[in-house]
Parts: sequence; C-alpha cells; structure tokens
Amino acid sequence: MNILTLDASQFSALVQTVSSILEKTGFIITPSVIETLRHSCSELDREELSVLIDIAIHTRKAQYQDQYKEVLPWYFTEQTLMQCSEPSFATYAMSILDVKGLRVVESCTGAGMHALSALKEGAADVMSHETNPVIGYIATINAGLHGYVLEPTIMDGALANVSSEDIFWADPSRRKDMQHRKGLTGYYSPELEVLISKARMSKRGGIKIAPGERIEGDLTREFLGIGRECREQILWFHTSIVDGQVTLIDKQKTFIPQGAELIPDLVGHESIAQYQYILEPHRALIRGSLSANYAEFGIAVFDRNIAYGLSHEQKDIDWYVHFNILHCERFSRKRLQELLLDLDWNAKTEIKKRGFPMEPDEVRKQLKFSESDQAGVIILTRCNDDHVMILCKRI
Repeated sequence: MNILTLDASQFSALVQTVSSILEKTGFIITPSVIETLRHSCSELDREELSVLIDIAIHTRKAQYQDQYKEVLPWYFTEQTLMQCSEPSFATYAMSILDVKGLRVVESCTGAGMHALSALKEGAADVMSHETNPVIGYIATINAGLHGYVLEPTIMDGALANVSSEDIFWADPSRRKDMQHRKGLTGYYSPELEVLISKARMSKRGGIKIAPGERIEGDLTREFLGIGRECREQILWFHTSIVDGQVTLIDKQKTFIPQGAELIPDLVGHESIAQYQYILEPHRALIRGSLSANYAEFGIAVFDRNIAYGLSHEQKDIDWYVHFNILHCERFSRKRLQELLLDLDWNAKTEIKKRGFPMEPDEVRKQLKFSESDQAGVIILTRCNDDHVMILCKRI
C-alpha cells in the first residue's frame, strides 16, 4: 500500500486503527505492540507503519494542547508539531500580509497551518513547497478536512518562483546538525539568505525565525508573545510593521516603538529604593525595543544592560510583572540573612537574578528562612559594577 494515495477518510480510518491499539498500552511502544500493529495493518510495510505510529502519537499530543483545539481535526508528525505555529499566530501573520485576492507563495509547508490561514483570509491561490512528501500529503489532508484544497509541490522551497505581485511566506525548518550551520545565524533549511532575497522581491513577505535570533542588517523584526513567553520572531518585508515592534497575540496588544534612539533615564543603585515598583518586562518586549518602551512610558533603569525597570506607579500588567520595592542595597550574604530574619520570610521566598554571578539555588543554600507564613521576592542583579539585592513583594 502507498499511504500517500489514500483519501482523507481512508487515511483517517488508518490513523484511528493505529491510535486505538496504542491507547491500550498508553502509547508505549513495545515489541508486542509492534507485532499487534503489523497484524492489524498487514497492508503496510515497516516504513509506512513507522510513519503512522509517528502521526498517531503526535496527533494525540496535539489534542491535549489547548492552542490547537480550534483547528481539530488536524494531523501532526513529530517534526510538524515541534515547529508548527499556533493557529492564532498563523492568522495574525496572514492578516499582516493582507493576502486577500493575491497568490501566496509558501516556501515550507510544514503542518499547513499558515497555508490554511491564507486560504481562510481569502488568498486567490496558495503555492506551497515541501521537500518531505509525507508532510506535504498530511498538509493536503488537513486542508481538505477544513474544506480547502491545498496541494504542495514536493520540491525545495529555495527553488520557489516569486514575483513582485506575490505574497511570500516562509517558516523554514530548524536544522539539528550544527555542521550545516553557515551564513546568517541559526540552523535553517532553506538558508535564510535565500529566503530573504525572495521576500525582498515579493509584494509583501514574512519569514518566521526563532525568537532568540539576533540578525544584523537592514531588516524589520517583530516579536510575538503569548502568556509570558516570546514565542516567535518574524522578519517582515514591505509591510507597515516597524522594526522592534512587539505584539501580544492573546491580549491583542501591540507596542510600536516611536524611535530606536530613545533611551530611558538611568539611576544609581542608591536611588532604586526611591521607586515604588521594579518591573519585569514581557519576554517579547525584552527581545524587541525595550529601551524605547521604557523611555516612552517613563520607566527608568539602573543598568542599561539589565532588563528590569523602575516606576513610581503601576503600568500595564500585560506588559510588566510588578514587584513592590521594600529595600535595596549592595549585595552581602550576611546582610541578606539579617534582612530575611527581620522580614520573617519563609522558604517559599522567590530568588530571581539578572546579571548576578551566582545561581538562585546556590544563594538559597547559604540562607536560613523562618517557619512563618510570610514570603517575598529577592532580586539579585547588577547595577554598573555593583551587585545589588532588592527585596520586594510580588504584586
């Protein structure tokens, strides 16, 4: 049997058969389970059975992840589940690209989430490319389950033809082998240089890369967050996005920096306690234009290389975690112990650090806590050449 020739109902039935057998053992693969699967799915060869097991396991994992509930049924492999954007992120990307009535050229199909979003947003056509025929086939099945036609071309996305009238999108695979790393930072296939050149020749384009990548050059970067995490970074081309822009997908909030040259006020460690709050910014904001954000909203810093901010008033809680400052001075383990006794804080006290030479657990082992029901937060950080300790309460 060639599973790539099955229609959606046949494929779904086959995956269900494999899943039902795996469920009886809690999805634990043993020789006896393999033998049962071979007997029940005798028409499959070993490679096809391995593919179906992969799909059954990772589709089940996705079913227990809230972010994919809105697109179920949807099939995943280990690779596509690991790299797939959440539906809300894919919808956001296609809305920024304004795909309605235009052809979308996609370099890397993956699970097909962005292709489906493009079709839902009214794209005239989606020309998707995928090197793995199994992944391309599953993307076709997924789109069909939602009433759309998607037939990826099985070829390297680096060879995709892009015109100045096309919308270009790429979510390149992350390579696991460091030996393949070259050019721009990161492990990507196709190479980022190739994808960037295609995006630049398109009408509008976007390339999803890892949120921690720092790529130099004349590029426009946006950082996307959800919860307290920075989940994605997108390189945009010919759109209205401003470099360093940050969007919280779940909160539908966006920070647009007004100028990269803006910098916040800088204060010494002796002034920290004069502020009421120390702020811990959203991770997406840290990746984006944090300095411009602090400058625009009147938030000071005590070290330009440390992300913590200082404020006399509470700010938007979606962007910042607030801690009420109780005390601040240069770090001393002996003095810290005295303060803990005075405050009567117990072992549930948090210890956080930025720019501090010791790990929180290492510091914790050197301290004694009370048996009270009171706990606080100890922030260990750096202020220029000094290491300081800030004792505070989480708001």
